Amino acid sequence: MLHIDRRKEILNTIMNKGSVKVASLSEKYGVGEATIRRDLKYLAEEYGITLSYGGAFRKEKINYQTTSEMDIYKKRTQNIEEKRLIAQKAAKIIDNGDTIALNAGSTVELILDYIEDIQDVNLITLSLNVALKASAISGITVYMPGGKLRSFSGAFYGKEANEFLKTFNIDKAFMGVMAVSIDKGITHGAFEEVEINQTIYEISSKCYLLADYSKFDKVALTKMVDLNVFDGFILDDKTPEIYREYCKSNNIEII
Repeated sequence: MLHIDRRKEILNTIMNKGSVKVASLSEKYGVGEATIRRDLKYLAEEYGITLSYGGAFRKEKINYQTTSEMDIYKKRTQNIEEKRLIAQKAAKIIDNGDTIALNAGSTVELILDYIEDIQDVNLITLSLNVALKASAISGITVYMPGGKLRSFSGAFYGKEANEFLKTFNIDKAFMGVMAVSIDKGITHGAFEEVEINQTIYEISSKCYLLADYSKFDKVALTKMVDLNVFDGFILDDKTPEIYREYCKSNNIEII
């Protein structure tokens, strides 16, 4: 194994488990303890881990907060400045001819405010609110599944909606999320919406996470996906540093 790959694996272990021991890493990778110490020194300099006697650990132990779902109308009043910054960044990477997906959420809705002079874009969305807003934009063709509508989030779900999604090939998916954590990944408060969101991840060539700082270090009811499914994190300026470090170690673009 190349030292670059070994260091990447070690960093992932520290990020996910919180700490490592030199002796166990030496045995795992079949290299001397001096080599492992050099690896850890490099990771400390580049990614901010903390060296300890006989190993290394993540700078801060994260105490995740549980969170519950907020209705779409209340979401629109929260962290508006950060959400607009994220939406503006997302809009800039939508190109003419793209087929894109937007799930349900207050941040993804705002992307549509920043789309200008676009042509031949196909938009697939689970959200009734997104569909209505996008239908007024010239150059966008909207596709929306049937199924059952959750009034709380304004999102469609169910077998019919899921089968509808599977007929598409999506270039870029922009996914608003409820809760993000290193250990638990993306979690969501509505069990019935998980499967259809998972389908979007599966059929998309590229997936982008859209999350303001308030969504991090949170855990909700049920697991949706791991963080490493994303090609890019679209963030505000207040995102906890450990998530930026996670992106660096997993070759995830930070936007």
